[in-house]
Amino acid sequence: MSTPTTTPAPTATLLDSRSDPRTPRTQWTPLMITAGAIEETFRALEDGDPDVRGRREALIVHPQAPAGVRGLAPATQVALGVLLPGEQTVTTRDNTTGLGMCLAGEGVLAVGERTMRLTQQDVWTKPTMSLETIRNEGTAPYHYIRYSNAALLESISAFYEDYGGRAAADAEPAPTSGARAKDLAPAIPLGEDGSQLLPYEHLIDPDYVEDLPLHFPWSAVGQHLSGVLGLTTGYTGRPLYVLYNPATGRLNGTTPSFFATITAVGGRFDGGTHRHMSSAINYHFAGRGYSIVEGERFDWGPGDLMLSAPGWAAHAHRIGEEGARILTVQDHPLHTSTGSLVWQEDIENGEILALGAQAGFETNLATFGSR
Repeated sequence: MSTPTTTPAPTATLLDSRSDPRTPRTQWTPLMITAGAIEETFRALEDGDPDVRGRREALIVHPQAPAGVRGLAPATQVALGVLLPGEQTVTTRDNTTGLGMCLAGEGVLAVGERTMRLTQQDVWTKPTMSLETIRNEGTAPYHYIRYSNAALLESISAFYEDYGGRAAADAEPAPTSGARAKDLAPAIPLGEDGSQLLPYEHLIDPDYVEDLPLHFPWSAVGQHLSGVLGLTTGYTGRPLYVLYNPATGRLNGTTPSFFATITAVGGRFDGGTHRHMSSAINYHFAGRGYSIVEGERFDWGPGDLMLSAPGWAAHAHRIGEEGARILTVQDHPLHTSTGSLVWQEDIENGEILALGAQAGFETNLATFGSR
């Protein structure tokens, strides 16, 4: 029998907090990916070969992303994908949560037990560890953009993926007694402040909320946009709706990590300058306007994708005369869940709050009537 070898442990670096009490925060720069660059990427993907998962995808990686972290924002990975007519991906699953939007063509997405037929501007969600297969049953290429928390998981070395397929997942579950492990070991109160001791059974059998794959068809979403189209400059909020997933509860998310919103403006709208610790990525699928980020102007039009609000960057958006339709994805729920969603609505004189841990801001919606 061979003798196991030991590898010397790396030497840790010790920092004296008296000389360096806080780690400096590096703010990522705004980044614009034009509609032309996106179309060129789609053409290159169509001309190339699928990867080992049967996918034709390209990741959009910010130049400030650390080595091994493939994100457009620190916690957000963004991919452009194509499936040619008749193609189907390999069935996979991973521990990311995410969402996507159909940009062109039609796709059929099987996530867990649900199958969705997606057309242009439809949005869908993918829960963690759900088996996923995409196919193109149409006659034109299927184009999509997808967002996931893979960048965050890569940054903490926690990304997991396998190719087990449906056979393993559909195997007959092991018989159970019907009792939950946590019920066999009650919590032990320690004091009047709510502190408790939890036995191990609580760690391996936590309460959970079922997160189902969701489909937000544009044909239905578009019918309800009149509630925000009438909001004009002077409204202190934003003319948008959240694509809400009830499984996220108070996080007000589309997934546990992200919200996706649809901004709909009928004409010119000037939003106030504000900032928040969550990063915002805008896909402009109709209309024109510009954004001011840390004093720099970025003009955008249909098909442009932009990291428009790196965390804590002061920014404002101006919508042109023709109005606009914008899909915005922010890692807002992730920050809410960790108590780190620091937000300032009025960059000049407004207070700074931790949303979800403190009471939030008010708007003047009453002046404009209810939605």
